[in-house]
Amino acid sequence: MRRTDLAPIRRAGLLSGMPEAELVRMLGMAFVQPLPGEAILCRRGEKPDFLHIVVSGRVGLFGQRGSDEALIEIFTPGDAFILPAVALDMPSLLTARVLDEGRILMWPAEAFRAEARTNGRLAYSAMLQLCGYWRLLIGQLEDLKLLTSTERLSNLLLSLAARRGGPAHVVLPGNRSLVAGMLGVAPQSLSRSFAALRAVGVSGDGREVAIADLNRLREVADRSALKMAPATRARHPRAVRRAHRPVERRARP
Repeated sequence: MRRTDLAPIRRAGLLSGMPEAELVRMLGMAFVQPLPGEAILCRRGEKPDFLHIVVSGRVGLFGQRGSDEALIEIFTPGDAFILPAVALDMPSLLTARVLDEGRILMWPAEAFRAEARTNGRLAYSAMLQLCGYWRLLIGQLEDLKLLTSTERLSNLLLSLAARRGGPAHVVLPGNRSLVAGMLGVAPQSLSRSFAALRAVGVSGDGREVAIADLNRLREVADRSALKMAPATRARHPRAVRRAHRPVERRARP
């Protein structure tokens, strides 16, 4: 493992605050694996051999039913994922796939479980992350049941904007088919939502979206949701991920 890999690994909510010497000891059996885009890290229905932490690039969790597939969550540097399946030593409910070429920390699942049994700091961090997953899930279910597809899209665009007011340009986290899955709508419904938002100054094509006035867009969005506690999601424009609350869902850890 490169020493430069430790910085993003230490940003992971699971390992934040760990003294470097303890971190190096804990990860003695772990290694960082460079992987190309589309590489599969674990498959739905299979027990994961490793707990993964994204060092660079992005990883998507996908749900599958027959030939249908939906993006459930996107993970970026510092994120640990498939923790529930690893902690329980049970099959993964989702498939993890690399979205961009990147580097992934591979921590052997049994080594992680053995460490968590005796390391109170790691066990507490794992508990916080699992609580964060629960809150994220509740937010996603609430969005699916209470918000229209246009309101969900508005919230996503607002969460991606770097400023609070005025005009903005944002880049969607994936192509529009993936974004439709994140929001729990069909691609055709997403197209209709984008068309509806033209009236408040939203335009663009592909992943690039221009917003004429964030305040006008905010009027469309339901902004009443509670934000996730900082401990549950460190870092990321997604740390506020509830604003993004996708389930990409037709369906994330």
